[in-house]
Amino acid sequence: MPEVSPKLNQAGDVLFRWRSFTPIPVILLVGWLVAQSRGAPSWGPRWAWLGVGFLLCSLGQTLRAWVLGLARDGTSGQNEVLIAESLSTSGPYRWTRNPLYVGNFLIVFGLALATHALLAAAVATVFVVAQYNVIILAEERFLAGRFGPNYARYRESVPRFFSLRKPPPAGVGAPFRAWRAVRKEHNPAAAWLLGLLAIDAMDRAAIGIEYRWTLVAAVVVVAAWLSVKGWKHRWWSGEFKNDLRRRFRDLQVR
Repeated sequence: MPEVSPKLNQAGDVLFRWRSFTPIPVILLVGWLVAQSRGAPSWGPRWAWLGVGFLLCSLGQTLRAWVLGLARDGTSGQNEVLIAESLSTSGPYRWTRNPLYVGNFLIVFGLALATHALLAAAVATVFVVAQYNVIILAEERFLAGRFGPNYARYRESVPRFFSLRKPPPAGVGAPFRAWRAVRKEHNPAAAWLLGLLAIDAMDRAAIGIEYRWTLVAAVVVVAAWLSVKGWKHRWWSGEFKNDLRRRFRDLQVR
């Protein structure tokens, strides 16, 4: 692996740990830019921007669900520290070494396009690309130290993001578990769906178009999200209070 400066490595470790929170300032800036351009887009029909955004978000979500439905326990996934008990090389990892980040990029880019606010889309895209490139350097350093020659061979045969070249032969991987994908992905799926609906509602309100059914759709998304959340944490079996206590303890630890 090429040498990376210690400061860049340290920045990658910090960004990885706090990657769920670092987008907040950018989201606020992008939200302000989006609010300034509500209404009809300056070019093209509004539904086309929304439709392309939905398609990209759906592709990104499908990729994320594929990854997490196959993922073994003991990988970094959605944790705050770099861990890896095994090297993932099957499923989407045959085409890209970073399928979760590719999925995230598709979701962010889809939401950005749906806003038809090009400056906001540019800010969001540049932030995501810059942050993930630094994080990936830290992950690659960790995996090289953890798996040595095995990771070096994998790194040579599979691109960092994506290419059209033939992927390596499929290895033996874990079976896809749909229930695990749903448990892991109900939060991001609800977030981007509500984001698209919020964009649509704001546009409709600015133009003066009825947006009642957009709000109804948002209620349906929230109800579905709560249903999955309740199933995951067994709220319907009397565990609601215990789950709230656990979340409060986790916040105190942080």
